[in-house]
Amino acid sequence: MTKLPLFGLIAVLSLGACAPKKSACTYQTDPKGIQIGWTAFKFTEKLAVKGRFNKFQAMGPGSADSLEKLLTGLHMDIDGASVETDNPGRNATIQQFFFEKFNPPSSIHAMATKVEGDDLKGTLTINLKLNGVAKDVAFPYTVAADGTLEAKGTIDMMDFGLQPAFDSLHQACEDLHKGPDGVSKTWTQVDLSVSGKFQKSCS
Repeated sequence: MTKLPLFGLIAVLSLGACAPKKSACTYQTDPKGIQIGWTAFKFTEKLAVKGRFNKFQAMGPGSADSLEKLLTGLHMDIDGASVETDNPGRNATIQQFFFEKFNPPSSIHAMATKVEGDDLKGTLTINLKLNGVAKDVAFPYTVAADGTLEAKGTIDMMDFGLQPAFDSLHQACEDLHKGPDGVSKTWTQVDLSVSGKFQKSCS
């Protein structure tokens, strides 16, 4: 084994002693500040219909030493009957003819299970359970300068056994979903969004 000269050994030890220490960071958030939105589509040209949920309970760690640990394990119980589209008539139709057809009715559960990325962007995996079916859904995310994280994913109703609920809603909205071409169209794809703000402090 090659031995370092004494002055070389001293230099190596000196560099190691002067190396900057890695800062320790704390990530904090308030689960109550989370917002959940969705976008459904109607007409052949795929016109967006946006909404959100007024009632849900978000639970998880309030602080952690990494964004991954802060997000992983975050889970939400969502009341589908609290759907809000800023149109009372539409709200009632979606409640009665869609969410009440779930088994169990109006129940949605979501849990973050994996994070791949950093403090700026990445992919959040959410296990989504509705109508008795649970599936992992990828939600690519971005983080704004103020710490607001927004993640967006897409599901297909048929992947969750929602054909009866879909048929019920489409029949109830058949005339309202008839576009300029005269075709009544309700899309099975739904875009989902989750957003929340976290604070990062390092020492």
